[in-house]
Amino acid sequence: MPVGETDKGFGAKKGLLYYGIQSSYTYIDWWHDPIKNEPFKHSGTLKTFVVRPSFIYGISNKLNLMMSSNLGLRSMNWNQAKSSIHHRSETSSSNFHNANGGILGDSKIILRYLAKDAGDGNGIRLYTGTGITIPSKNQLTSDPFFLNGDNVKEHRHFSLSNGTYNYNIETQLYFKRSANPTFFGGFILYEKPFTESKYGYLPPANLNIALSMIYKRFDNIDSSIGYGLNILSTSQGYWNNIPAPNTKSMSISPSLSYLFGTSFGAIALNIQKPIFIDGSFASNEGDIKQATNVWQFTVSLRGIPFNN
Repeated sequence: MPVGETDKGFGAKKGLLYYGIQSSYTYIDWWHDPIKNEPFKHSGTLKTFVVRPSFIYGISNKLNLMMSSNLGLRSMNWNQAKSSIHHRSETSSSNFHNANGGILGDSKIILRYLAKDAGDGNGIRLYTGTGITIPSKNQLTSDPFFLNGDNVKEHRHFSLSNGTYNYNIETQLYFKRSANPTFFGGFILYEKPFTESKYGYLPPANLNIALSMIYKRFDNIDSSIGYGLNILSTSQGYWNNIPAPNTKSMSISPSLSYLFGTSFGAIALNIQKPIFIDGSFASNEGDIKQATNVWQFTVSLRGIPFNN
């Protein structure tokens, strides 16, 4: 499992069904300078817990179908004694003035072509894929930055879905061999919305590049240590055709993983440290002085295949 991704780095032969469960916890400690009508420092934590079940089915030895959904909760903890119309302690499960609540996030359907697939043996794995992201109703229903000049009212900045249908294009290239590193390679994923949401939000296009290598420990639980680097670039986003703050960014995320086998599948424990090179935290207030400290922890299970 490259950097804890349950649906990457392998292909399913015809008639085989693989399942995966990937759970992640993201912790963001943030602050920003005082803003108009609230002359005090704003600070808090945003915690996100997401469970992503996925399935990969071998339509043939060359074509795979991948399906996944996100289920989760985002929780804001407001660290100030003074109240704010911009932030408060709340979760994404509840409705708000400009947000539909819930626990369902985006879902994906990806069709993959296995150009080269060494199966369980040593060799090259080269896959290409394309598919669609399906949004949930857990999305913002109006511009939280009030970019059109309306009076600023109570609002929320976060949700589980951007509310748009997106197209996805991906390429995976991995190598497996007997000597360490036994598994190495990476994937490139480009995701872009077809059009804006029904509430006027056009999220940024995302370019995600992930590199990883795994060193086997050759012990009785088939454990390994994995090292990874993720590069994420996001383009400019818009609310009602007006550029939205904090959407254009670039970050890198070094990661460390521990993988081991069980009787019911492979498990990966992963820690990542996202670092912003350009831009900032997308759910923050605007173009003001601000900072974030982000950590992500992931537990992943890739189950043994079912034969159709």
